[in-house]
Parts: sequence; structure tokens; C-alpha cells
Amino acid sequence: MTARARPRRTARPWAAALLMLATSAGVAASKAKPAEPPPELPAETLVGSTLEGATSERVYVGDVAISHIVDGRLRVFDARAGKLLGMINTGYAGNFALSEKADEVYVATTYLSRGGRGERSDILEVWDTQTLAFKYEVLLPPKRAQTLNYRGLVRPTGNGRFVLVQNATPATSLTVVDLAERKVSTEVPTPGCWGVLPAASHPSRFAMLCGDGKLATVTLDDKGQVADRQVSEKVFDADNDAWFHSAEQIGDRYWFASFKGTLTEVDVSGAVAQVKGARSIVNAAQQKQGWRPGGYQAFAVHPSGRWAVVSMHDKGREGSHKTPAKQLWVVDLESGKRLATAPGQGSASLTFSRSGKRLQALDGMTGALRVWDWNDSGRLKPVATVKAAGEAALQLESHD
Repeated sequence: MTARARPRRTARPWAAALLMLATSAGVAASKAKPAEPPPELPAETLVGSTLEGATSERVYVGDVAISHIVDGRLRVFDARAGKLLGMINTGYAGNFALSEKADEVYVATTYLSRGGRGERSDILEVWDTQTLAFKYEVLLPPKRAQTLNYRGLVRPTGNGRFVLVQNATPATSLTVVDLAERKVSTEVPTPGCWGVLPAASHPSRFAMLCGDGKLATVTLDDKGQVADRQVSEKVFDADNDAWFHSAEQIGDRYWFASFKGTLTEVDVSGAVAQVKGARSIVNAAQQKQGWRPGGYQAFAVHPSGRWAVVSMHDKGREGSHKTPAKQLWVVDLESGKRLATAPGQGSASLTFSRSGKRLQALDGMTGALRVWDWNDSGRLKPVATVKAAGEAALQLESHD
């Protein structure tokens, strides 16, 4: 038997139909008129806005932006809504401070003419807090301390006329800027001393923390020149129990925290700074567990002067003084007694609002900003959280 030839398959009917449709569509498209171009979009106009009418419950967060450090930021947040209200550029490792009335921001910063290289210019910039607009600048000697954001590296004096800027070459000194004249008045050598602690009751007196455990006090005259300089007795032992540099101020009083958990009150109103009292907040059992303060702004003092909230971690040791909080301790400043605790949530910087109604914190691990309502029991009621308030945010200050 011979094999029967298999018949060829014909094209499927639906494939042929599709081919015909495509051909017809192509012919129709080739005969269609080209589409009319869309109308031109209206030109965009950039406009500015202000914070007039915005809430006064604001928080300023300094971000050194280490990954692009020539482009630091100062961000302004609505403390209750957690909303970003605006931002000020702070250049290369810029440090900032608010005026006493919170109507101006002072930023001491550095610019290079070619971004990452070129001619160096150190500047004190003055910004308006209501418009976040630049007002004016004063050229500084090129020796400003280029550091992470810490309190005390830029501070106005008690009368608001002078702004003091920390220098390091690495020799330490202060540049005194006269805001009324918009010029540099003088440079004050400050060997071994760091940071500015202005007196509130004297127009132009300030103290400084020194590495030998003493406090230096400098009094300026009405031209911004040094009229008097005196040094206190030794008030702490930097080898056995150093003090955190960042201090909390109420008027002429400043509180310092030591690495091992002692809170010390200092009065800077006179020609020589004086210690008014000291309290350990860590008892014997807690010492055995290694509980210590840690962070950058490691504690906050309530404006009433009655309480402090301290960022605490256990298993503390030499070198752990920047460890973010495992717990927040609410402490009675008169007795040193712990009144309450709260989860630390990684807090590394703390500050109260000037009104005393809120406690604010920066998370040292994630950069989150957290805000709580404060009451006299020391219990913290969450108000707002900003998951990322900055890339390397360390300093925060309150507007209200």
C-alpha cells in the first residue's frame, strides 16, 4: 500500500480577517489629516510665600547632610501636624541659632567658590523666620569651626546686638559680629575653651566650658571689645566624669549633664560663673546596670526649671556617651529623683518648646522627629512623627 498524501492546512479564517482589518486601518490612517498640535501651555511663574498666619508651634531641625555636606539644610516643621513649612540652605557644615524673639535665624557657614573647591568664604547669614528670606550677611575671618550641629557654636548675646561665632584653626577663638554695624568687631582668643553660654541679664557677657574643668567668663563693652575675662575654680573632672558640651538654659542658669549621670546647675550672671547645685540621677543599682545619658542634645530642661528629660542607655561605658536613648527618664531637678520613664525610641537630641507644652526629639538612628504633649505628671502623649526629618539631623530648636 502506498501512503496517502496529507492535505495542506489552509489559513485560519480569523487570522485572515485580522490581516484584512490591519490593512484597511493602515490605508485609512494614511489618508487621515495630521493631528493639530495641542495649545501651548501657559508659562509658569515662580512665587514666594511666607509663614504669616502659620502656627507658631514650630521646630527647627539642623541637618548637616553628610553625604552632600556642601549643601546642608535647616528645615522648619509644624510641630503638631508634622508638616514641612520651609527650608533654609546652610552651606558647608553650617551652624545656627535663633534670636531671643525667634524673629531671626543666624547661620554661620562656609562656601567654596567652586562648590567642592576654590576660594573659601566664611559668612554669618541673617534670615527672617516669618518669610524664611535672606536679610543680609557679614563676612567672617576664614577660621570658623566646621563641625556637626551643636548648640553654643553660634549664639547672640543677651542684648541681641552681638553674635558670637566659634573658631578653630585648631586654636580656639570667637569672632564677635556687631549686628547693628553689620561688621566684625573683634576676635576673642579662647585657648582650651569651647562654645558660648550667654548671660540673659547682662547685655554682653558670656561663659565658656573649658577642657581643664573650669568655666571662663568674658564681658564685652558696648563696642564688642573685651572688657573683662575671669576663670572659675575647677567645677568638673574631664578625666573621671566629663560634661556634655550642650547645655540647657533658663535665664542666667545653665544645666549640664555629665557622662555618668550628674546634672549640675551653673549661674553665669556674674563676672565669674558659679555652680549652684548638682544632683546624680543614677542610683547605686542603676550604676551597676550601666545606665548613663547619651546623645547630642542628651537632655532637656522644662522652662519652669522643675523637670528634666534625659536620654538614657544601659550597659554604658567609656565612649558610649553618644548612644541614643533606650529610655527617656523624667527627673525632678530639685531632688534628682526619677519620676517616670518612657521608651527611648532612639532619641539622641531633645528640647522643650519655649511654652513648655511640648517635648521634641530627634531619633539618632533614623532621623525621625517626634513630638509629645507634656503634662506635670511627666507622661508623654504622642502628637506627631516625621519619619525622616533629615539625613544627618542632630540639632533642634523650638520657635515657640
